Amino acid sequence: MAVKYKEIADCLEQEIRDGKFDQTKKLPTEDELIKKFEVSRNTIRKAVTQLVNLGLIYQVQGSGMFLRDKSVTDYINLGSLRGLTKDLNSKVIETKILSLQVQTADEIIAKQMRCEVGTKLYYIKRLRVVDHEPFSIEISYFNKDIVPYLNEDIASSSIYSFLIDDLKLNIGFADKVINCEKIDEASAELLHIHPLDPALIIENTVCLTNGTIFEVSKSLFHYQKAKILNRINFK
Repeated sequence: MAVKYKEIADCLEQEIRDGKFDQTKKLPTEDELIKKFEVSRNTIRKAVTQLVNLGLIYQVQGSGMFLRDKSVTDYINLGSLRGLTKDLNSKVIETKILSLQVQTADEIIAKQMRCEVGTKLYYIKRLRVVDHEPFSIEISYFNKDIVPYLNEDIASSSIYSFLIDDLKLNIGFADKVINCEKIDEASAELLHIHPLDPALIIENTVCLTNGTIFEVSKSLFHYQKAKILNRINFK
């Protein structure tokens, strides 16, 4: 069962993205949100904190909760664990499955995932196409003990929607490493760039709330098309 404050945060996020508060540029008050969702003040505050961390709103003591500027759009949000479907929600996103199979963890991947050698993993390689142009190549490993089922239909849309909405995984946090490398010939062909051109690379290690790693992945982005945003809140 999804945590209530996360459900509320998701609902408010969708309302923000749909433009419901564009006229006022602020959210309803805490008391109004408590009445609307019929929950405690603490639950509302947790939901609001999630929206702050996503960079959607900011709080001014005594004045309310205001929407942040939407002028920065169509970016990869480093603070998000939800993938391109959510980050680039104004774009047309297609997914081409290049490989989907069950593998056993070798020593290298077992070390990365902190699992036993021989653990069954889903291996998925996808080409993500944004507005009909190649955008990124994603290579992911999912621990099959935690993600027991994946198929092409799921992998062709939003895997994270399936993990959260259907499997009800309590996804906690991720470590992300960003670097640039010269791209190999096969990847260059997929992304429609020249071999040895640079590629922006993000490596993810994603954990449940209890710290268990369920995914490691590597995404190679078209260097001319990918934009990254990291919004920082100073306490």
